[in-house]
Amino acid sequence: MTNVATIRLPKRFDYSSSAEFNAKIAGFLDTASTITLDCAELEYIDSAGIGLLVMSQKKAQARQAKLVMINLKPSPKEILQLANLQKIIDLS
Repeated sequence: MTNVATIRLPKRFDYSSSAEFNAKIAGFLDTASTITLDCAELEYIDSAGIGLLVMSQKKAQARQAKLVMINLKPSPKEILQLANLQKIIDLS
């Protein structure tokens, strides 16, 4: 298990994103050691989106995989840092 998978996050990452995001994460967890979340389009994240990230990190950790968030814009990055997500997810 050494490959990297990439998921592009939508412009708004909230409860409406959960079904599609969970399906993508589940599909990659069996094969990828690193799942990169490309946040180039991400402009808004709420508590439901943060919850999705935390649950995904727990699932990844259970399978010795990790999540990495890249291309974060200042506003979503600040929200994630206020939630202390940088302690469990690499916010590049």
